[in-house]
Amino acid sequence: MQILRESSYIYVRNLKTWLAQPWMIVAAVLSSAVMYLFFGEPLRAITNLPGFPTSDYQAFLTAMVIVMAVVFSGSDMAMVLLTDIMSGYVDKLLLSPVNRFSILLGTLAIGATRAVAQVAAILLVATVIGVRFAGGFPGVLAVTLATTLLAVAMGCVGLIIAVRTRSVQVTVNSWLLFMPLAFLTSAFMPRELLTGWFGIAVGLNPVEYILVAVRTIIIEGWMWEQILPGLWVLLATCAVLISAATFEYRRATN
Repeated sequence: MQILRESSYIYVRNLKTWLAQPWMIVAAVLSSAVMYLFFGEPLRAITNLPGFPTSDYQAFLTAMVIVMAVVFSGSDMAMVLLTDIMSGYVDKLLLSPVNRFSILLGTLAIGATRAVAQVAAILLVATVIGVRFAGGFPGVLAVTLATTLLAVAMGCVGLIIAVRTRSVQVTVNSWLLFMPLAFLTSAFMPRELLTGWFGIAVGLNPVEYILVAVRTIIIEGWMWEQILPGLWVLLATCAVLISAATFEYRRATN
């Protein structure tokens, strides 16, 4: 219980810092609106292709907008911890009786909170433009939970980079590492309609299976044969990356 209490103090401190920058939520809303504007309307005719799973391309696109947002948030979470490391705040905490893993938990928790706010903003935009969720309200909750876990997993990649390099430049530019994970997916076109090397690469990308699960809940509902592979991949990804981030954090704070 002590570690949870300490983590909550660090979480609240990070939350106050984040809330002092409300433009970040505004940016999430604007970026998602721009994605719908740039891709939703121009590509709407794609739904006429044989085998396309829905007639509503905005709904098809919603999963991509959400997943892409949380994947690219990995470097943001890392910057929270790196800023505290560079400022000497973490060193001061480590000299106190605070459990060092409270710092890590507080950082992951604020990353999860930011992801929830970001996903909620995107879902709000989707609802305003007329997207209807086949999975209903439970589906909205499931999408929010799944993509929040994905954001935490991607944040762990950023944390590993941050504690390994302790470089602001490298950590800020780590979003380039997340780009293949976001774009080598069936974000704009069902995987069945993809060909060549791109179709093969999509099948090797773990984020693809999570994206398909999220999209299935949105446009088809509870089709478990498509949802379960994404769920297992998500849980495995979280387990591996959280464990790796914990190991690197322990090594860096010894």
